[in-house]
Amino acid sequence: MKKLKKVIVVVTGLCMCAISTLSVSAATVAILDWHLVGEDKHIDWTGNSEYLTEFVDGTEIWNNYKADVIREATEDMSVELTVSDFSEVSAAVGVTSSRGTIKFNSYYMDDYSNVQKTNVCAHELGHALGLDHNQEGDLMYAVVADVITLSENDKASYDASYARY
Repeated sequence: MKKLKKVIVVVTGLCMCAISTLSVSAATVAILDWHLVGEDKHIDWTGNSEYLTEFVDGTEIWNNYKADVIREATEDMSVELTVSDFSEVSAAVGVTSSRGTIKFNSYYMDDYSNVQKTNVCAHELGHALGLDHNQEGDLMYAVVADVITLSENDKASYDASYARY
């Protein structure tokens, strides 16, 4: 009997450690019920914006994690996304539509640093990929920040959304 009790205690202790380790490293997944990725698993984009440099930088942030999902469209490609600008006093810095548009609000964007502009562009591209807002410190946080790298939450959300394409 004594041996059995000792084995149970050791096994239970190991399971408790494994469970606590898993819960600490779990990422938060936040995805939308739509995305702009085409049947070929790409978002082919076109358009004109004052922020194309930062937009291209934003595509590279996502493409460095999953290669070539976001591509600039050529003549022989169907276009899933059109990029443009607008200017108005509103709560929106950028707007991504399920109808295939991303629009940047120059009223705010013109006052941001290049890093913040890249944050906005990459964030809006995240919506196009099907990601929803997530937590502070994430690229997909709902507030303009100096974040231009993918967090574990961003990656887990992208993985979950990518599985739907």
